[in-house]
Amino acid sequence: MIRDTANKLVEGFYGILPYQTAVHLANAQKEFLHAVGSLIDEQIKWTDIHIERAHGKQESAEPRSESTMEKQLHR
Repeated sequence: MIRDTANKLVEGFYGILPYQTAVHLANAQKEFLHAVGSLIDEQIKWTDIHIERAHGKQESAEPRSESTMEKQLHR
């Protein structure tokens, strides 16, 4: 019920905008959500690494694709 109400509000908001503006805004929102998802994925990866390092398994916990700066930030 709450979801239906929220969906109607969002659709009403998009409905008052010109079509191309609504499409652009929706695409920007999707990109923002993808960015947040990427941050969450990265934090999940580092959570596992921190656990491994905390228990003395540092050799296998180092990701192969990180940059030198990322390595320094997370040590």
